[in-house]
Amino acid sequence: MSDVCLILEGTYPYVVGGVSTWVHSLITGLPDLEFTIVHIRAGDGRQEPKFALPPNLREIIVAQVDNVAQVVNLRHIGVPKATVYHALSSGFAGLLGVELKRAFGRPLILTEHGIYWHEAELGAGEIECGLKVDGTWAGRFRDMAGLVYREADTIVTVCEANKKLQLTAGAPPEKCRIIPNGVKPDASQPRKAPDGAPRIGLVGRVVPLKDVATFITACRILADELPKAEFFIVGPTDQDKGYYQECLELCHKLGLDGKLHFTGEVDPYPYYRMLDVMVLTSISEGQPLAVLEAMAAGVPVVATDVGGCAETLGVSDTEAAGLITPPSDPQATAQAVLKICRNRELYARMSTAGLRRVKYLYHKEYFLAAYRGLYERMGV
Repeated sequence: MSDVCLILEGTYPYVVGGVSTWVHSLITGLPDLEFTIVHIRAGDGRQEPKFALPPNLREIIVAQVDNVAQVVNLRHIGVPKATVYHALSSGFAGLLGVELKRAFGRPLILTEHGIYWHEAELGAGEIECGLKVDGTWAGRFRDMAGLVYREADTIVTVCEANKKLQLTAGAPPEKCRIIPNGVKPDASQPRKAPDGAPRIGLVGRVVPLKDVATFITACRILADELPKAEFFIVGPTDQDKGYYQECLELCHKLGLDGKLHFTGEVDPYPYYRMLDVMVLTSISEGQPLAVLEAMAAGVPVVATDVGGCAETLGVSDTEAAGLITPPSDPQATAQAVLKICRNRELYARMSTAGLRRVKYLYHKEYFLAAYRGLYERMGV
């Protein structure tokens, strides 16, 4: 019997992204605990792990699904007993977690990074496990969340904005808590403002939820103001090939060929050290690891005012680590980047603030200690 059975949808270890990185950090950061993973995904194609699997990961059970009814029956695929079950969404993973809790009488933890049903309401056409959905699913996912919230022993999310959404969908307040994401500091000194040739990048998957098209359009505005600037989109391009093609066509249409570079799936850390400003244009987020990783490297951030972005950057504090803009607003995004690049004093303050916030609020050790304590209270 494993200590913790993580129930995931379409993420670790087969897909690169923020949630996958979080899972890998959790497992490797608690090496004395034994983990099992149930990986729920649509389709039956074989996938190779994108991460080096840690020795305390005992087993990965891959479950293919095409509809909700199959999820209810997934507990018959041989999911082993565990001291605690830990689902990472209130959708299919949460439903399976409820079934396993009822079957084995063990506690269920729910952690939500993005809020599943809220993203469906915003028009997300695909959920984490890979199933295509339309607007009619939003109500169903909200109903699923209500069930999972009632059954879970503890409900965790990463920021105050997400907690408010959970409460509106019926999460009992006494079960809810916030455990922010955590990263390791990656720089000891603040960064210096760029000299006329800034490197500006978006770190994230090339998928509609990240609204990469808004970033590309902002790059066109910035290229006119900063002719020597270089632009980077750092992240996988194969998770929505149709959208990637649309982004390539937009890049060409706006005359950005040769100035804007798609890196594909790479280690982002060398890019954080190279970039002068990191941009996030998502239409929905929890607490994005890309923002924390940029802050840990001392890179000022421009992010949309979604999820926990403003909270993470500390925009209500006297010293913020970046600027917030409205979603789907390339002009506002470009102007925020220009403001940071053209004000050396502001740049230095934001770089310093990012390093300080990671050290004192979002250090990886705090996140690991919080989950260790939670698991121990559940009997691990």
